[in-house]
Amino acid sequence: MKKPILFLFSSLLFAGPPMKSSDPFVPELGQFEINIAVEGEYNKNQFFRAPIIDLNYGIIKNVQITLETAYVISQEKSEYIDDFDSFELALKWCFYEGDRFAIAFYPKFKSYPIDSIFNSGETYEIDIPMNFALSDKVDFVFDTAYIMPKDGLDHFEFGTYMKYKNELHTYYAELFLENVGSEEETFTLGGLGYMYQFHKNIAFMISCGRELSSNNKKSTVGYSGLQFVF
Repeated sequence: MKKPILFLFSSLLFAGPPMKSSDPFVPELGQFEINIAVEGEYNKNQFFRAPIIDLNYGIIKNVQITLETAYVISQEKSEYIDDFDSFELALKWCFYEGDRFAIAFYPKFKSYPIDSIFNSGETYEIDIPMNFALSDKVDFVFDTAYIMPKDGLDHFEFGTYMKYKNELHTYYAELFLENVGSEEETFTLGGLGYMYQFHKNIAFMISCGRELSSNNKKSTVGYSGLQFVF
């Protein structure tokens, strides 16, 4: 873990855009959700992914396939990376969606060329995101994931956020926790997000966060993007 990020402004995605935690929802059958984004991390090292190209498609009813790649720009000490070298392949199955509750099964394979405040290298994940509709305008999302890095310790991630929607505007407040087996490798991230649906098929999203748990890392994270649904 490192203490990263200074937020970047441009285009979109994360698992549950624009937040780090995933939600259980998927596009409709035959529907595309395309996210184009920028994210960055900053400490004594610098790490940016720009642009992120994230493609989600409703391959069958209640199931989406995800393919993501990104152009990575990084400088860590004397090492410099400048290449399309970030990849994710995932399948999300929303196996239950009711009026007040939804849950999904979300296995992923990720490959990141360098370390960040999250994970690096080849990583397998099993993600179980859940959504609780508290009212017509307020949702509570809880996301737990089991992380299996090729080089590193298996561990859990937990994310939760509140979402408030008011017509074209949606507001988010998130807490995200990762633990890889020791107190020194545990951190909690607090974040805020915003989405503006300025067209029926296009939304602008932005989020930023700050590490809350440790005295020696204090990462700042940021993300910004556009989402196209058609």
